[in-house]
Amino acid sequence: MSESKTELQSKQRGAVDGSELFSLLGKAHTLAILRELLLGDNQPVRFGELQEALDISPNTLSRRLDELVEVGFLDRTQYDEIPPRVEYEATEPLEELEPTFRELENWMTTHGAEQLDCPE
Repeated sequence: MSESKTELQSKQRGAVDGSELFSLLGKAHTLAILRELLLGDNQPVRFGELQEALDISPNTLSRRLDELVEVGFLDRTQYDEIPPRVEYEATEPLEELEPTFRELENWMTTHGAEQLDCPE
């Protein structure tokens, strides 16, 4: 297996306005993906691992990951191997949101789905 890799990074880092950002964050599964990458073990995550952990269809997960790479929240690394291997990793701008995600976790512990009568 080859160890060469190609990093595909966002061309437009920081080029997203507020309404576009909130629209992306409001899309199905976006926050769950970001949470998994931010509050996980700080290691790159493979596509299949994300799909298994979040139980998201491959098409939806692929679209969300592409959008998150495009806005500069994730780095995508494709390895030149068989079978193909692609990993995703949080970028510095996303890592700066970690305290916010931790606070949301704390808030959910206190006021979570059971207390708010939300479906899971």
